[in-house]
Amino acid sequence: MADPLSSLNGFLEGLNLSFGNPVGLATNVFLSSIVGGIVILIIVEIFAKKFSEEVNPMHAFLLAFIVSMINMFGLIPLLGGFVSALPFAGILVMVLPVLVWFVLVKLFFGDLELLHVLVISVVCYLLSIYLIPMLVSMLSGFIPI
Repeated sequence: MADPLSSLNGFLEGLNLSFGNPVGLATNVFLSSIVGGIVILIIVEIFAKKFSEEVNPMHAFLLAFIVSMINMFGLIPLLGGFVSALPFAGILVMVLPVLVWFVLVKLFFGDLELLHVLVISVVCYLLSIYLIPMLVSMLSGFIPI
């Protein structure tokens, strides 16, 4: 049985990252936090301006950092024992990332209404899967490491 650190290293090697390259790993986390924070801030500000709600821009970058860390270590490995014990675990695994996004967005942007938090959560989840990694990989080409 492989230990979790070697399987995590195997996953990170596919991204040209590993715990053997801490500078590259830190650079990736830093870039994904900045790019993700900008994208999240744009989305949240659109909703905040449209519906006259107040948001703190720093919370978008903190949210992006936490999501970067969750994406790096994986959500299911962190909650795997808990999720596997529940009935309908397959459905829960599909809904769990959106629920985590919902909780985090509501935690960081508590002044937003629940419907706005739900829409922002779904949009940010989809963007964190498709757009943000693409932007981070484009920007990482400009960093000489």
